[in-house]
Amino acid sequence: MKAIATIGAVVLFLAYGLGCGQDTADSKPHVAPPELTVLKHAFGGDRRFVTETTPQSERGGEPATRVVSQPTMTVSVKAKSNATKTIVGVSWYFVLAKDAEEYFSIPFLTPVDIASRQTKTFKGEIKRLPTHRRAVTVDELKNPSKTSAQERIVITCVVFSDGTTSPLNEASKNDCQRLQVVPEIRKKIEKL
Repeated sequence: MKAIATIGAVVLFLAYGLGCGQDTADSKPHVAPPELTVLKHAFGGDRRFVTETTPQSERGGEPATRVVSQPTMTVSVKAKSNATKTIVGVSWYFVLAKDAEEYFSIPFLTPVDIASRQTKTFKGEIKRLPTHRRAVTVDELKNPSKTSAQERIVITCVVFSDGTTSPLNEASKNDCQRLQVVPEIRKKIEKL
């Protein structure tokens, strides 16, 4: 129960703190290769069904199981293809930063199916939020920052149905290589 309360508190903090600063004029909340445009993103939650085993009784026998609904944190991204080929995979990061300091970055390798010039939404599930620890100075306590933390989506690579890739920059080529070996994406490429 304590874990659910903690997750709820983190989600509320992020929802309030992040929602306040999303529309600043000089920020670039979304970065992607030219073949894909991120239209919007949302951090939130879903529920999924999991099978849970109850402890075995003292009389022995098989342990009982039950299906329960479990909350999960998710990030959904709505993106539009600018390419002439179908996009079958995306390497992307959900980043939280404030005043040019990155709190955390969560990577995703996601199979997708975005046809040429079409718009699709894809999701990533967050198992747990990374912690960000740092020392707070007395000046920061006296003069707290008025700006809130900001979310952003960074798409580092897209893979097309013919197996070609489009990295965001030179440093993103490793993400492209990792993306090409994801089994579900590999199957989509091999169908050609």
